[in-house]
Amino acid sequence: MIEEKLSGGVQSLEVGLAVLNALLEHNKPIILKDLSSKLDMHPAKVHRYLVSLIRMNYAKQLTDGQYALGDQAWRLGLNCIQHTDVLQLVQHLIYELQNKIGCGIQISKWSPKGPLVVQSIESNHPISIVTKVGSIMPLVNSAAGRVFASYMPEAVIKPLMQAEWEKAAHNHYPIKPTDWDEFLLLKENVLQHGMSIAQGDLLVGINAVGLPIFNAHHSMEFCIVALDSEMFFSVHEGSENLELFKREVAAINQYIQTR
Repeated sequence: MIEEKLSGGVQSLEVGLAVLNALLEHNKPIILKDLSSKLDMHPAKVHRYLVSLIRMNYAKQLTDGQYALGDQAWRLGLNCIQHTDVLQLVQHLIYELQNKIGCGIQISKWSPKGPLVVQSIESNHPISIVTKVGSIMPLVNSAAGRVFASYMPEAVIKPLMQAEWEKAAHNHYPIKPTDWDEFLLLKENVLQHGMSIAQGDLLVGINAVGLPIFNAHHSMEFCIVALDSEMFFSVHEGSENLELFKREVAAINQYIQTR
């Protein structure tokens, strides 16, 4: 096989990555004609590279003929997120926290689509909570979503929340808070207490508490959520596990600030 080489590199690989980057930057499905225009490249040439990207699962063609990022591209991005400096720095503390409280632990980072689960540790108790790494959590009624919605700029989160409310209305199922005004009241409470609570709001019988983790620049780096059956994890004020969770997360934040 003959490879096109340019300054010690592989030109065909660079062109293929340029096509992948164009899909990434567009951030939504795109037709071949528009992608070719974006790249200033002949459609037939772009199509050849798309075929290879699809074969390797870095791109996919949708039923309407448009092209989008494939699962492998998402996995690559997720792997990078999982190995950010701050998250790696506190891994030992996260596992120590889980050992102390016994609840399930989920770590979420912000993505353009909402809170992205990048780490999940199972509860010590016999319950089934299936939230896969790579899942996008809802902003309206999940503990992680409410934390991000409270700390992120309103211009960023409001359109995503409106979409969730519209979807809920279309499918005839109620979610709380029910609208933006109701959310603002919830946000005030989240910011006042520095945490969010989802008491059976997302999964019946499951309690979840979300707390923000900040980086050295005092910006929110990720959200840590403790969740378990209401039998094992009480979210009432003064609850032993809740207070332990808050203390341990405060220690994690302090640890980051002193490094």
